[in-house]
Amino acid sequence: MTALDPDTETMLRAKAGDVGAFTRLVERFVRPLAAFFHRLGADRSTAEDCAQEVFLKVFRSRASYEPRARFSTYLFSIARHHWIDVVRHRAAGPTTVSSDAAADGDRPPSDRFAAAPGAAPGPEHAELADALRRAVEALSPEQREVFALVRGEGLGYAEIAVILGIPVGTVKSRVHAVMGVLRDRLRAEGFEP
Repeated sequence: MTALDPDTETMLRAKAGDVGAFTRLVERFVRPLAAFFHRLGADRSTAEDCAQEVFLKVFRSRASYEPRARFSTYLFSIARHHWIDVVRHRAAGPTTVSSDAAADGDRPPSDRFAAAPGAAPGPEHAELADALRRAVEALSPEQREVFALVRGEGLGYAEIAVILGIPVGTVKSRVHAVMGVLRDRLRAEGFEP
């Protein structure tokens, strides 16, 4: 890696002891991280908790940080592994309800999978967003993960390959498959993507 991206440079300053640099990373990435967890199925409170826990892990391990990829790739790799741990813990332990469950309702809010920016607002937009949310929720965990990284975080195939620990070709194949499944489900509900 020849030139470092600005976030990686900021993390290197945090590694050297610059607390302000770490604070800037938190401010820049806390919302994208929470959105990532929310897209994967966490309620808002859990998504925010997961984002904070990821930053705690990054802070605790900052002394051993080595820039092998972009900082965002490093961060979302940690987030992915954290989510795997959360899902395992949920499967092994009792079910709990977050304090904001009444606000979130029984189903995740439709804004989690809102249509692309620039889409016309109105009833059609809400119907499409709701149909897309249902289609994404029906994806397998692996498919939803790829969708969250591509659509939600806008990461490139190479970054996603590093995060998931799979070849770039496999990422492309999964993205293609996910988009096909979503397109088919939206068509089945009367939308022409």
